[in-house]
Amino acid sequence: MADMTIRAETVGSFLRPPELRDAMSTGVGDLRGIQDRAVLEVLELQRSVGLPVVGDGEMRRRIWHGPVLDVTDGFDPEGFTRTWTSEDGRTASHTSPVVASRLTGRGSLVDVEAGFVLAHADRPVKVTLPVPTNFLSYWTPGVSDRAYPDPREFLDDLVAIMNAQARALADAGVRYLQLDAPKYTFLDDRRLFPDPDRRQEQLAEYVRTDRRVFDGLPEGVVTGIHICRGNYRSMYESTVPYDALGEVLFSEARYDRLLLEYDDARAGGFGALRHVRPESTAVLGLVTTKRPELEDVDDLRRRIDEAAAYLPLDRLALSPQCGFASTWEGNELGQDDQRRKLETVVRTAELVWS
Repeated sequence: MADMTIRAETVGSFLRPPELRDAMSTGVGDLRGIQDRAVLEVLELQRSVGLPVVGDGEMRRRIWHGPVLDVTDGFDPEGFTRTWTSEDGRTASHTSPVVASRLTGRGSLVDVEAGFVLAHADRPVKVTLPVPTNFLSYWTPGVSDRAYPDPREFLDDLVAIMNAQARALADAGVRYLQLDAPKYTFLDDRRLFPDPDRRQEQLAEYVRTDRRVFDGLPEGVVTGIHICRGNYRSMYESTVPYDALGEVLFSEARYDRLLLEYDDARAGGFGALRHVRPESTAVLGLVTTKRPELEDVDDLRRRIDEAAAYLPLDRLALSPQCGFASTWEGNELGQDDQRRKLETVVRTAELVWS
């Protein structure tokens, strides 16, 4: 396990500035140049609020799992349409990829994303990647089984491609690599967990499979995994709490840092933290990215104290609950709200761990 003391961090994505949103929506303009400017702006934002580790805000991605599609042939990127429904009845749709042929790797995420942020950051850089098992829900009978009759063979190919990308990112100078795994909490999803009697066993198999992405990383690279319940334009999908999966999930999650969504009752209580492995830090996602209302620092400190009843304070940290923009459209809050929430994360961490 790598040693880098981080008490305040972000999950990954930031709201795209208006110029970039317009370019992504219309396809008009110098997209690469606009993205470059957006990355420089988000680096300055992270520096100015005092975050010790920075990223590019996922400014080059239309959707959080985009890096896999950027460096892998074999997916139909617009295979089917998914519709989300919010608590207040709003709906929104976007397309999701389908496994259409045998996978082959192409290109490098160092060239696609990381090279620019590494060249311009003045502190350690984090890069986020989706877990391979996320793409099991895009393995579609009647299409995908023509290439992969056994989904496990598909997973093996994807793990190998992503492992090569992770090692290349580390060799290029990325100090912190994070996997994003929203669907670990989807225990009631029959596509991912078809046998109700094997859900815990299947979850353990998924976690062990995804860990292989970080096999062979050089010493000193911090590893993390982010676990939430879906994040699309301030909407979510799963309501399964950590209480229902924490014993299996946290005992198998062999990473330096576990970034855990804890902004509302859907997450459950902090009791599941007692299953976190001794070498791991739990990063409490107490500051929501789904709503503009600003959290109170004293309330956050009280919640951290509650969590410390199950895991020592020196093995805890603080972050937003998820990214601010898992897709280019972003969540339902503004740039000023985003800054204030980041300032609150950093200020709270300074008070708690000073």
